[in-house]
Amino acid sequence: MKNLSLKAKKGFSLIELLVVIAIIGILSAVGITTYSGYTANAKKQATTAMYSQIVSLLNAETAKCASGSGNYVFTDAGTSTAVACTGTLNAEDVVEYFNDDLGMKNPYKTDQGATKEDDPGPNNPIGISVSSGSWTIKADIDGDATATYTASSDDKSITTAAY
Repeated sequence: MKNLSLKAKKGFSLIELLVVIAIIGILSAVGITTYSGYTANAKKQATTAMYSQIVSLLNAETAKCASGSGNYVFTDAGTSTAVACTGTLNAEDVVEYFNDDLGMKNPYKTDQGATKEDDPGPNNPIGISVSSGSWTIKADIDGDATATYTASSDDKSITTAAY
């Protein structure tokens, strides 16, 4: 009778490989979903923080210039000349200051500035406008504004006191 020797098993069986692939698939599906939630929440928080900074700065500048002397921190759009507190400050100057001088970027589209004149739009989540001496600052927190802005329940809007 011949002595049958069993060869040593080398490698993994097909079942073992399929189990490992299934486990990796489940872990990656959970990880991608969780990561997407974190990034979406971070974008909302960044927009909210920028909105708060803009409101605070506009209120501080309005209070500083209430005496009627000195200069705003903003410059005339396209120049380096500071706008005097007794002069006319418009939304274009403020938008340029936040986008260009402070470098605020849109968290949803980082190649765009954070602010724009009037209502927020698809490329800028924060809209700044002025009418009759009071500022209106609107924020599209979800970053889903289309060309015509429609507010949602998560959005923020404030109208400051007249300057």
